[in-house]
Amino acid sequence: MGTSEVLEKYIAGTEACDVKVLKEIFHEKAVMCGLLNGKEVAGDVEPFFRQMEQQKATASDCEPSAPLLALLPPPSDADAADPVTRSADPAPPTLKLSLHVKVTDGLCERLLERGSGLPAEVTKLLTTTQDDQAAARVELYAGERPFCEGNRFLGMMELAPLPIPSYRSFVQLELSLRVDEGGAISARAAEVERRALGEPFCEAEWQGEATALVGAPPPANPYSEVTPFSFALTKHLPVLLPTRTVRLNGRDVVIRQHQRREEERIGTGGVLWEAAIVLADYVARNAQRHSWRGKKVLELGAGTGLVAIALALEGALVCATDGNPRVLEGANVNVQGALGQSSSMVSLEVFDWNSANDLAQFRAKGPWDVILGSDLVYPGNAGKKCVDSNALAPPADETLIGLLDALSDPKTEIILALKDRTGELERFHRRISQEGWSMQRAAQESIMPEFRSVPQVAVLHLEKRDAELAETACKSRFSTQKKLEKSSRCSDFHP
Repeated sequence: MGTSEVLEKYIAGTEACDVKVLKEIFHEKAVMCGLLNGKEVAGDVEPFFRQMEQQKATASDCEPSAPLLALLPPPSDADAADPVTRSADPAPPTLKLSLHVKVTDGLCERLLERGSGLPAEVTKLLTTTQDDQAAARVELYAGERPFCEGNRFLGMMELAPLPIPSYRSFVQLELSLRVDEGGAISARAAEVERRALGEPFCEAEWQGEATALVGAPPPANPYSEVTPFSFALTKHLPVLLPTRTVRLNGRDVVIRQHQRREEERIGTGGVLWEAAIVLADYVARNAQRHSWRGKKVLELGAGTGLVAIALALEGALVCATDGNPRVLEGANVNVQGALGQSSSMVSLEVFDWNSANDLAQFRAKGPWDVILGSDLVYPGNAGKKCVDSNALAPPADETLIGLLDALSDPKTEIILALKDRTGELERFHRRISQEGWSMQRAAQESIMPEFRSVPQVAVLHLEKRDAELAETACKSRFSTQKKLEKSSRCSDFHP
C-alpha cells in the first residue's frame, strides 16, 4: 500500500471512527511511512483504541478520543464528502497535508492549507530575528500541528550571505512555493532589497514531495531563524535604515531614506512612515475600484515619494507637493529610481500651506479628481519644525481642513491615511465634524492585512456634508491667518 493510500485510509477510518481500520494502519506501520510523527505515538497505542471502542459502544455518533484526535489532521471542507467517493474521484486533486515554514520558537507558519485545490501557489514575506544576521534558514514542513516538531520535515533552504549591517525584522526574504497537480513541490527563497536594486543577492531553491522521506530536520539555530515580515511589527524606528522595500502589486519598490547622515537630514519628510506604506498599498490594492488611470491627483506632503510612485504605477497623473524643497529632492531620487522613463507622470512642486500665492496656484491647476496625503496631522503639531512659515500657523489639522475645502469641489475624492499617536484621529474627526465634513474609515479588508488589526493606522474618506458651514469656517480661518501674518510683520519693527 502506497503512502497516499495509507493516508486516505487513515483519514477515512478516523472520520468513521473505525477502530479496526485504524489498528490495521498502525500494524502496517503507517507511522514509519512518515504520515504521523513517531514521537507522538511512541509507546502503547492500545489505550487509545480501547477508549474509542467504549465511546462507540455508548454513543451513536462516535468521536475519537482527545489524545488520539491530537494526532489526526483536522477535517476540512474538502473532506466533507463521503470518504469512499472522495478516494475514488481523482479530480480535482487536493493537497493532502498543510504546508508550513518554520518560524521563531519552532512554530509552523501555514503556507497552504490541507484540502487546497491543485495546482496551488503562495508567496510569503519573511524576515530576520537578529541584528546583523548573516544567514537565514528556511525550513519546510507538512502536517496539521502548530509546532514543527509535530509535523514532517520536508527540506530546507539557506540564504547567505545576508546584507550587513542590518536590523532584525527589516530584512525582507521572499518565499515562493508551488504545488503541481501531482503533489510535487517547488520552492524558492530570495533576499528582496538587493534583488530590487539590481545588485547581487542571495537565493536558494528546493524541490520535493510531501510524501518523501528525507530524515530528521537540522538542529535548531537561533541565529538563522526567520519570522513573518510585517510593516506593522517592526521593532526599530524606520529612520535607522538607509533604504526600505515595499511591494506594490507584485513589484518591489526601493525607497531611499534621507535621514541617517547629518548632511542628509531633512526632517520627518525624509523617512518612510507607516501611514505612507498603508496609503500606497491602498492605492494599489483598490486600483480597480478607484480607476486611477488618467485621473489628476494632488498629493499633500510628498515625503519619500512612495504614494506618488504607487499612483503613477496605476496610471494616475500626480502632482506631489511638500513645503520643504529638500524633501522633494529626496522624493525625486526615489521617483526616478522606481519609474524610470515613466517618472514624467509625477511632478514634484513646493507648496507652502500658509502661502496665499501657493494656494491660488494649486487651485488654478485644478480641478482635482483626488486629493490625498499621509501623516498630515502630528502630535503637538510637530510639523511646525518642517517649514518656517508654520511657526505662526494654527494647528496642522485646522490648516489642513482649510486647504481641503479650498482645493476641492463636490466631485473631488479626498483620501487620507493617518496614524493615531496621541489622539489625533479623534481630534481630527471632532474638528471636521464641527466644520461641515463627514469622515468614513475605509473597510478593514481594503487595507494591507498586517494593519487590519492595528486601529491606530486608518485610511479615511472625507466628504463635505454641509457646504455652507464649511465655507464659513474656511473664510474665518484665513481671516485669522492674515491677522497673524500682519502681526508677524509688525513684530519685526517692535521687538
